[in-house]
Amino acid sequence: MSEEMQQMIACMQEAVDAEMERKAKLGYNVVIAGKNDRPKIVSARYMVRRRRAQKKRLEA
Repeated sequence: MSEEMQQMIACMQEAVDAEMERKAKLGYNVVIAGKNDRPKIVSARYMVRRRRAQKKRLEA
């Protein structure tokens, strides 16, 4: 993958992370792909915690 493409993906992920943080603060839910790519509703707070843990694993 090219450097430019990696930068675009990182920028989009930052935007998603920021929106997820905002939704978590407001107590909203989000829709994600669950088993067999079926829609699943979960709390934004859960997704923020999950993403932070994922970032820590990638940094280590």
